[in-house]
Amino acid sequence: MIQTAIKALQKKDHPNSLELLINAQNIANSHQWHEEQFLALNNIANNYYQLSEFGEALQNYLAAYNVAVSHLNPQREMVVLNNVGILYFEEKKYKEAENYFLKAYNIASEYNEKVKIGIYAINLGLVYNKLNHLDKANQYLKIAFPLLGNEKNILLQGKYALAENHFLKGDLKDAENLINALIPELKNAELIEHQSEAYLLLSKIYQTKGDWSRAKQYAQEANYLKGSLDIQIKIYEQLSLLSYNSKDFTSSRTYRDSVIILKDSLFRVKSRNQFEGNKVKFDIKRFEKELEDNTLEFNAERKVFYILISAIALLLLLSIWAWRMHISKFQQKKIISESDQKIKMLELENELESKNRKLTVKALKIASRNELLQEVLQAIKSYKDLDSNSDLKKLVLQLKSHLRNDASWNDFLVHFEEANYGFLKTLKEKHPSLNTNDIRFISYLYMNLSIKEIASLFNITQDACRKRKERIAKKIGLTDTSSLYPYLSELQ
Repeated sequence: MIQTAIKALQKKDHPNSLELLINAQNIANSHQWHEEQFLALNNIANNYYQLSEFGEALQNYLAAYNVAVSHLNPQREMVVLNNVGILYFEEKKYKEAENYFLKAYNIASEYNEKVKIGIYAINLGLVYNKLNHLDKANQYLKIAFPLLGNEKNILLQGKYALAENHFLKGDLKDAENLINALIPELKNAELIEHQSEAYLLLSKIYQTKGDWSRAKQYAQEANYLKGSLDIQIKIYEQLSLLSYNSKDFTSSRTYRDSVIILKDSLFRVKSRNQFEGNKVKFDIKRFEKELEDNTLEFNAERKVFYILISAIALLLLLSIWAWRMHISKFQQKKIISESDQKIKMLELENELESKNRKLTVKALKIASRNELLQEVLQAIKSYKDLDSNSDLKKLVLQLKSHLRNDASWNDFLVHFEEANYGFLKTLKEKHPSLNTNDIRFISYLYMNLSIKEIASLFNITQDACRKRKERIAKKIGLTDTSSLYPYLSELQ
């Protein structure tokens, strides 16, 4: 709908364009589609701008701006700011136009939107020419040109602005060269309005030089192209001035009368545009009234529909209630059975957890015993006469035999299998390369014992224990030892 409305706007079919856009705006509002809200409002404003309804245009631009600031990105915000600047430029309110063009330019610069930077810089160049800030105008125009390679029409407008800038500075030669180079490009682009302005500027250049004949010649060239009423008024004013200075008072008076007639025509055109704008607003109000009436009719029909649906729903609920009563006993039995099953599972889990706690305690006791034995061995080995004392040597051998005793491990293994049924079987099937010590290590790790505790159980240093963990992880196919315990936890 929005795209169709934009095409209608380009054809100046404002009633159709506005009707589509108002409808699109209502749909976007009801769904909170902010992008579509923005596009509808911005193009409604564009319609009113072309109809010379600048007040309505400004109101809709501001509404679009609020949507952009509240819900969209700054790139949308700068589009509206530039449009408002153009509105003020057309109204010859150049300070206000400068303010909005600058805001748009700063946002484009912040987000490095190169083409937009170029466009807004051209607009700033035009407005600074009007404000007679000629150095500023020149600065922005030079920024714009390298950024507008594919924007031919905008680039041509910028070249005209630069020529005007040179003329206002008094650089007549540069201004003349620029305009002479620009006119063929404008002809190729079929930009009649801009051609008229270029010839008019060329006329003013020769007027300033004192070459009244050529000044009049270029003014007549501009007049021949028949641009808009605004540019035509400027041309007749120039021709009237040139005729007066060449003592051709009759022609001067004729051109002056033409200016009065054209201004009257321009007033009538604007009045007609305002009439068209008011007619469009009336049509929109009528459309909104029809929409409101249709909504009321739809609401009445919906009310009857809801009553029927409620009656059907009531009958359906009664049927469902009867059916639920019929199967209620079956469901209760099923719930009781499931509850009994859950209780049994919880009991089994508690039993397994209790066995694992006992195993952990037992393993920790063994670890503590081994630590104690190690300490005793270290203390005995520190005696100087150990080699000559047979009793001490015998005691050392006995303590070492206790450390090497695997009977406690075998007893531990039986209880571990009972508490974690199937774990070791699955482990051996998946990883047959694991040896007995590897399985013993994994069992302790599965019970979440620390490296220090496992090292004590194996009667090895903590560094050796860590290396063994790394070796086992590689055997299993894991690259990181930190993932070994999670892997074992999910093994069953």
